[in-house]
Amino acid sequence: MLAQSPGDAPPPTPHLTILNTYLKPKLLTSLEKRVKRKTVVAMKELSQQIQETKCRRERLLKDSRQLLEEKYRVQAENQLFMEYLRKNKEQCEKKQEELWKQYVQECGEIERERQELASRYNQRNAALQAQLLQGRKTQKDLKQQLQALKPVYKIKEGQDVKIQTLEKEQEKVRSETATKDREAHFQFLREKALMEKELQEWHLMELGQINTTGLTRKYKALALAAKQAHSEFCGSLHRENQQLRKELQQLSQEYGRLDAVRSQLEKHRQLAKEQQWYLEALTRGRQRLQAERERHHRGHNPRLKEQRASKTMLSTKSKASSK
Repeated sequence: MLAQSPGDAPPPTPHLTILNTYLKPKLLTSLEKRVKRKTVVAMKELSQQIQETKCRRERLLKDSRQLLEEKYRVQAENQLFMEYLRKNKEQCEKKQEELWKQYVQECGEIERERQELASRYNQRNAALQAQLLQGRKTQKDLKQQLQALKPVYKIKEGQDVKIQTLEKEQEKVRSETATKDREAHFQFLREKALMEKELQEWHLMELGQINTTGLTRKYKALALAAKQAHSEFCGSLHRENQQLRKELQQLSQEYGRLDAVRSQLEKHRQLAKEQQWYLEALTRGRQRLQAERERHHRGHNPRLKEQRASKTMLSTKSKASSK
């Protein structure tokens, strides 16, 4: 600092001015000069520190003013924000009260609906129980009727076998009748040929070419035999026809009676099948209603929901009041 030029040196401070005025260099000893130089250096350093301190103080004052302005601005903003929070809190509390009232109302409606559903379920369950008892009773009656119809069914089976046997016998009789008809027809043709031959002989006899005494007797015997054979053949055919008609009428009556029994058995079997379907449908409906009731009690219990919602609302209100 002693080597600085006079143009670069800072202006003398009041302390240096006083020191130079009262401590002139010409009047000082070497020791005093050395002390003066050290004092001047120390005072210059002190003056520089003072200047730096003033600059720092000005900067700090400026920063303090800025901080105070920022503080006032932040306080104003905080006041606006607190006002906004207060209004928002009031709106939230009002909304919570409205939601709570709505929740209580909905819980009441759900409870009423649950009671109505429970009442309807009990009514339907009672109706299904009555129908189930009626169905079981009907099934028991049908089983008894089926047990009673088993002998009839066995009789029907025996009659079916008998009908088949009679049909086979009827076919056999028809085939035998056709065979007898053919044999009788062949016999008739043979007798006709013989009679034509005899008639020719009779014609010759009338012409006087043959002796008529033996032929007349022979002709009468043959005519009587032919008449008797024809009468017996027609009678046997008539009797066989009457017997076949009688058997056919009996078979028709038996078939009609068996067909009526078969229709009755078929109706009873269909009724038993429908009753079984009805009972199975009732059982499935009862199981489905029971499952729906259990699922309703597990997943839609309004009391549990109300307790959980009450705990949530109370915790929310306690937090809001603590803030």
